[in-house]
Amino acid sequence: MLEERAARWKNEYIMLGEARGIEIGEARGELRRGKMVLRALLRERCGELPRELEDVMEHLADVDAVTQLTLEVWRAASLEAFCEKLRRAASGESARQ
Repeated sequence: MLEERAARWKNEYIMLGEARGIEIGEARGELRRGKMVLRALLRERCGELPRELEDVMEHLADVDAVTQLTLEVWRAASLEAFCEKLRRAASGESARQ
């Protein structure tokens, strides 16, 4: 009985670990895709992007911030205005300010 319970717990922990791994992978993929869309829209609107801008975008880790910045591509009056929103987002502030 104890062996059966231990085997069941082991299988449950394995399944939880697999589920968590899948969740993490999906989140990373969503973030990666969001950054790709953000870069594509910025390039479409502004042309070639400064390396500094690319570097800041690469270090964004919050998918919600990336989504908000994607919307800001069309709201910002200029690339400089967008860069200010990007800097705020990278420092943890809201991009909509």
